[in-house]
Amino acid sequence: MSIFKVGIYLIISLIILLVIDGVFSKKEHHGGIIVEKKYQNNTGRAGGSSTGETPFAPIPAQKTDPKGFSFSIKGESNKTINVIPNQEMYYSTSIGDSIIYIKHKGLFTNILWNTVPHNIIKLPFKKDYSKVQKKTPLYKQLDKRNAQLHLRIQEIYKRSDKNVVDALKYADSLIKNDKFLHKENKTIEIQTIIGEILYDNNKIDLALDQFLLIKKQSTKNLKNDANIAGCYIKKQQYKQALELLKEASMINKDFKWLIGNYYEIIKSKANAVITYQELYESDKQNYYYCYERIKELNKPDTDLLTELKYLKRRERTILYITDSGGFDVIKIKY
Repeated sequence: MSIFKVGIYLIISLIILLVIDGVFSKKEHHGGIIVEKKYQNNTGRAGGSSTGETPFAPIPAQKTDPKGFSFSIKGESNKTINVIPNQEMYYSTSIGDSIIYIKHKGLFTNILWNTVPHNIIKLPFKKDYSKVQKKTPLYKQLDKRNAQLHLRIQEIYKRSDKNVVDALKYADSLIKNDKFLHKENKTIEIQTIIGEILYDNNKIDLALDQFLLIKKQSTKNLKNDANIAGCYIKKQQYKQALELLKEASMINKDFKWLIGNYYEIIKSKANAVITYQELYESDKQNYYYCYERIKELNKPDTDLLTELKYLKRRERTILYITDSGGFDVIKIKY
């Protein structure tokens, strides 16, 4: 037998081995928290299915999908991985939801052929943050990067509650001089807080300038778009505001709450109730506040909103390390 034929047989055998390795890959179930959601226009993926079944062909999974839905998940090892959900799972989840994902590892090679989201677990947040903080200072339970950012944000809000000008100067100095923020690409989070403080103190033009500056740096930023919409409403630019909120709600349904607010502001009470009802029916546990607002609107003496009501403006959802060495989710209120 010639060397050429031997080479062909070896290549064919290797391909067959890889096919078997991928098709009969081992399933490993892991748990984590959704820390980021991304979406671009066209959905595509490399091998496997989004239902958690064994892949049909041994095509190594892409780390992220440049044309579709993507979750960033922080798992037990505190490392962030990317998985590609189907459309239904993407729209039915929010950042902070617990998720089970499956790693498909090769039968023989242990190669990671695919990682897919499998099941969502809606867990309630820990409500009493003060008890956690009193027991052990929170920053000691966070990983180093989260702790650094937490302490900076905490200081900004602490100052803003006493003196807004002082808080803005401090935040501005962080953006200009803080090496950690620049290294970790966290300056936008501080810029956002500056804009929100300006907005909350009715400095609308300055707040809008800040949010538009952020938009130049981060075009796919739903929270920032909602902040811009709030400024537009204050300036009575209602059409532009609604367009931003509708675009945001197509990616994350949480923003339908603000669309309901918008309808109240333009005195369209019926449309506000319909919007709140749709959101409440989609998840009665997580959107119970919509039901409460509907009850209020059904009372004859309830005043309609005159501006967007940002429910989570001074909150952050983060992962922290438990005493047992595991991890948990907590909602921090600054």
